Amino acid sequence: MLGPPKYAYEPAVLSGELLHVSGQISRTAAGEVLGGRLGADADVAAGVAAARVSALNLLARVDDAVGLENVVRVLKLNAWVNSTPDAIQQPEVVDGASRLLIDVLGDAGRHARTALPAPTLPQGALVELDAVITVRS
Repeated sequence: MLGPPKYAYEPAVLSGELLHVSGQISRTAAGEVLGGRLGADADVAAGVAAARVSALNLLARVDDAVGLENVVRVLKLNAWVNSTPDAIQQPEVVDGASRLLIDVLGDAGRHARTALPAPTLPQGALVELDAVITVRS
């Protein structure tokens, strides 16, 4: 269980059959933020590990909101990777999250995706993800 957010927002909002999941950073279950910047003090392997942790947090929010068994399809995954201006491997990093979603949800985890650099992320996180998911009503 991730607990409630610190700020004034909902971790997930259901509207009809669409579940909008708020941004999930690369924070482990122990509370450690996997941080750094791609191209500076973090390489692609560290980014992939951080993306997988963010994806696990996203799945935990989905499970809390509607139950993983009610996921019909992950429609869109948006991802930001804390990066230096010259780092260009964001797609490789975010593939860690994409592959985890497919491993856990099967074909329902296949999604459209955006993988963008960010000059900084909350709490120094290396990766942040949000998603739009179709669920059974």
